[in-house]
Amino acid sequence: MVSQTDSQSDTIKRLQHSLVVSCQASEGEPLCAPSHICALALSAINGGASGLRLEGVENVRYVRPHTDLPIVGLTKATDVPETERLSAVYITPTFADANALAEAGADIIALDCTNRRRPDGSTMSEIIDRIHSELKKLVWADVSTYEEGIAAANAGADIISTTLSGYTEETASKDSGPDLTLLEKLIKSLSKPIVLEGKVWTPEEVTDAFNRGAHAVVVGSAITRPQLITRRFVDAIPAKLAT
Repeated sequence: MVSQTDSQSDTIKRLQHSLVVSCQASEGEPLCAPSHICALALSAINGGASGLRLEGVENVRYVRPHTDLPIVGLTKATDVPETERLSAVYITPTFADANALAEAGADIIALDCTNRRRPDGSTMSEIIDRIHSELKKLVWADVSTYEEGIAAANAGADIISTTLSGYTEETASKDSGPDLTLLEKLIKSLSKPIVLEGKVWTPEEVTDAFNRGAHAVVVGSAITRPQLITRRFVDAIPAKLAT
């Protein structure tokens, strides 16, 4: 296991007790352009965000010169359709993806650290070791279960996040909302930073997460996906008034 540098330790400290905003847009959405993602990121920073989670090498590269806040970078495999994402690794699936993100300026590389097989046959431990030794970057483990969180920590991941709870076959049937139970279990078992991410919609959920010991909380759609925010309000129109 590679020891963290002073700079890496400082990055983790900067995220402690803070909000990380995930600024992402899917292909075909109006905001899916680096300049638009940058505008979302800068707006989030103006609102007090202490870190950013950005998908896509070009987005990381575009935003990097505009801020010195920690950037958590990830890619999403374009050859994995939405209908297969419950069963396939699609978040930063290979070391090549991690390398491209590092070159673009990401401080932390987010990885799918579930127990699913990676497309290139590499193991979680192998890719984490290479990110540490070759790229000198921190690893943010996206997990869906307690067992995966423990395995990721044992494999050397620097930060463990509940990102994929509810987004794998094993967890798809869980209750809606953020997995605060998983967060709390991981906090009790691990000394590493544990982050709440996934389905966080309200300020009250953020408060609850920090009261349970979260290192940081990531909020995405509730802040940066206008179509989803709008839909929540549209869905609040009484059915008897809908035409």
